[in-house]
Amino acid sequence: MVYHIHLLNRMTNDTPSLTVHVKSKNDDLKERTVRKNGDFHFKFKPSFWGNTLFYCIFKHGDKTKMFDVFKSGDYKHEKHTCRLHRQRSLYWKVQEDGFYRSCDDEGYVKMYDWHTR
Repeated sequence: MVYHIHLLNRMTNDTPSLTVHVKSKNDDLKERTVRKNGDFHFKFKPSFWGNTLFYCIFKHGDKTKMFDVFKSGDYKHEKHTCRLHRQRSLYWKVQEDGFYRSCDDEGYVKMYDWHTR
């Protein structure tokens, strides 16, 4: 099974730009700039042992936030339609007021607030 993770910049302005830095124990996807209405995405197959974890550091001006964007087992609590697809997607929408998660790019739930450095 292949997982697709999307980090969506839905900030109302592009200044300053949103930067994301995605890492796991074995992979460093480097710091990337995601423009307004942009999407940084990556895909992977989780480990056989069920311990795959990707985390991300988000920065926007004086705001910063770090959290897990994928952790094995995330889907066991998602709604039924999210578990049906062989290629599973997870969307993180970044806005001024926080971070929202969805498995279908529609039914978003707020998960985190920003923190100021």
